[in-house]
Amino acid sequence: MTRTPLITALAVSALMLSACATGGARHAAAPVRPTKAVNPTYDPKARTELDRYRAATRETDGELALAQHPNGRLSDAQKTALISLAQANLGSEGSTFIIRTATGETNFGDAAQTARAAAEVMRASGIPTSRILMDHYDATSSGAPVKITYRTLVAVGPDCRKGWDDMAATGSNRNYGHFGCAASANLAAMIADPRDLQHPAAEDPSDATRRGVTLGKYRKGEQTSAAKDDQASGAVSSSVK
Repeated sequence: MTRTPLITALAVSALMLSACATGGARHAAAPVRPTKAVNPTYDPKARTELDRYRAATRETDGELALAQHPNGRLSDAQKTALISLAQANLGSEGSTFIIRTATGETNFGDAAQTARAAAEVMRASGIPTSRILMDHYDATSSGAPVKITYRTLVAVGPDCRKGWDDMAATGSNRNYGHFGCAASANLAAMIADPRDLQHPAAEDPSDATRRGVTLGKYRKGEQTSAAKDDQASGAVSSSVK
C-alpha cells in the first residue's frame, strides 16, 4: 500500500469515528421565552378597545394596630376604626380576624383586656364569633400594641405611566395604545367597596309604605307622580331674557 492511500484511509476513519462520537448532527435547541406574569388589569383580546384596561380586585393582608389603654378601655378613634373594619368586611364570609397580643403580655393585663374589648366591638358590629381568633406574636417589649390581622380585597388599576404612544399620530384613525387606561385607574382609586367590581351590589328592600300610597292613588284614579317643582321646570330664567 502506498503512502497516499494510507493517509486517505486514516482520514476517512477519523471522520467516521467523529460522527459516531457526536451522534450525528444536532439540532439547535429552541429558545425558551420567559413567561410573563398575568396582568389582571389588561386584556389583549378584549372585545372593544375600551375594554382592554380595567379595574380589578386583589387579596392582600391587612393589619390594624391598637395601642394599649388602662383596663382595656378603647378610645373613640379605636372604636370607630374597629367598626369601619367590621362593616367593610361583613360580606367576606371566609375572612378571619386574628387579634394578637405580644408574647410577653399576661392574660389579665391591659393588652389582653384591650384585645377582648376589640373582639367585643367587632362582634357587636356584625362579625360572627367564629371569624374572630385570639393569638400572640413575637414581641417581649412592654406596652406592645394589639395587632389585628386579616385578609381583605383591594382595588387595583393599570399602570398608565409608561409606554405611551404618540397621540398626535392619527393617520390610521385608530385609538392610541393607552386608550381607557386612565379611566380604569381612576375607577380603582375612587371605588369605595372593591367587591362591587366582582358583582353588583345587593338591592335595598323596597319601601312598602310608599308603594301602598301609590297603588291607592292609582286605584282611585288620582295622580301618582310627585308634585311638579318649579325648579325642575324647563322654563328659561327671567334673568337671561
